Amino acid sequence: MTTARLLACLWISVVGLGLSGLEPVGAQSVGPAPAGPAVGLGNGFADLSARLQPAVVAIRAKRSLVGAPRDSVHAAAGGASTGSGFVIDPRGVVVTNNHVIEGNDRFEIFLVDGTTLPATLVGRDTETDLAVLRTTGAQRLASVTWGNSDAARVGDWAIAIGSPFGLGNSLSVGVISARNRDLQAGRYDDFLQTDAAINRGNSGGPLFNARGEVIGVNTAIVSPGGTQGGSVGVGFAVPSNLARKIVSDILQTGSVQRGWIGLRARLLTPEEGGTGQNGVIVADVAANSPAAKAGLRMGDRILKWAGQPVTDPRALARFAAAAPAGSKIKVEGFRGRQAIFANLVIGRAPTEVRAPTPQAMPTVSVMGLVLRAAAPSDRPKLPPEVRVVVTALDPFGPGKDQVRPGDGLLEVQGQAIASPQEARAALQAAARKRDAVVIRLYRDGQPIYRALRPTR
Repeated sequence: MTTARLLACLWISVVGLGLSGLEPVGAQSVGPAPAGPAVGLGNGFADLSARLQPAVVAIRAKRSLVGAPRDSVHAAAGGASTGSGFVIDPRGVVVTNNHVIEGNDRFEIFLVDGTTLPATLVGRDTETDLAVLRTTGAQRLASVTWGNSDAARVGDWAIAIGSPFGLGNSLSVGVISARNRDLQAGRYDDFLQTDAAINRGNSGGPLFNARGEVIGVNTAIVSPGGTQGGSVGVGFAVPSNLARKIVSDILQTGSVQRGWIGLRARLLTPEEGGTGQNGVIVADVAANSPAAKAGLRMGDRILKWAGQPVTDPRALARFAAAAPAGSKIKVEGFRGRQAIFANLVIGRAPTEVRAPTPQAMPTVSVMGLVLRAAAPSDRPKLPPEVRVVVTALDPFGPGKDQVRPGDGLLEVQGQAIASPQEARAALQAAARKRDAVVIRLYRDGQPIYRALRPTR
């Protein structure tokens, strides 16, 4: 299962795996949500539920067996994963999590009234774990609207609707518990945290505010109890302001268009006066990049991006990614004690390519590592002998502080690795016999060795 992350004493789980027997709950379909003020407590959330549930769907994703006939017997043998999603366009545009559909090529959408519709993949983004499907039926569907996640405050109402454990649409209510959570799942982590109950199968479902606007896409939970654990009131959602741009790019071009400036940044250390609120230090500048052409250097301190404060490297990465290629951005900061500014002309990452299809870039998950085969776009940084790349890792798993996304995996216990499947088999076999599994990685131009301690 590539959608669950096993932890030593904690479980952060992408919540897309439900039960294989998915039976949507029947309900009366109603029209799209009208604009209006926040719901009051006089009638609870019943009116809001009736308005929103028709636009929330359950999803079953299947994988066709290569070379097998396309009949019901062989289709069933391909396995299935389930999750949730929501309709943002009456013509059948559905948003969900990438991990709900990853590795599959056949998709079904279940409406709350029991209707089943086939769907096709429009595109997906592994960086933010988002995907877009489109139903192939002609009927118009109930839909919901995006809200402003930047306006969501800690303590505001949060309403989650999805299909936990494949049971069909369920509603849970809580509050926004925290903002700007970094799970170390990707470069653009900026999760909303909520105590509204979210369980396996809720992945890809919407998180609403009290006006019935989507302010997040439910993606992960923290739970004790391993793969069987449920909600303990710590769930995470991709903010709507980030998700909305990703979805718009996918609908327009089939891939995500991110700006690129060609620098890496780090937080200031306490010795440098770092407080977490006073900018970042440039750690590296790529040759011939927009940052280099604008005159930025290693050691420069960046305080503002287009007038907005830069609080940490993730904020800078999000600002750069959101800027359209070709646009001009003023960056302000210091070089030593001298105030500086740079006019950046935003570029597009040299390795950025159209979003791959699930068949082209499958991943496997093992010992908290998510692995895929090396792609041609990896070759500027990775030599030909690197056949497997780490794309993500469990921040609480065996690879914590040992492995980084982007590392190449060369060997497991001295065995050369040629594919993600071979890596999974080698790691699982070694973990059964050893207290520490030695792996050889390729990072920053050289091979390194690291030890992973299996969780038992």
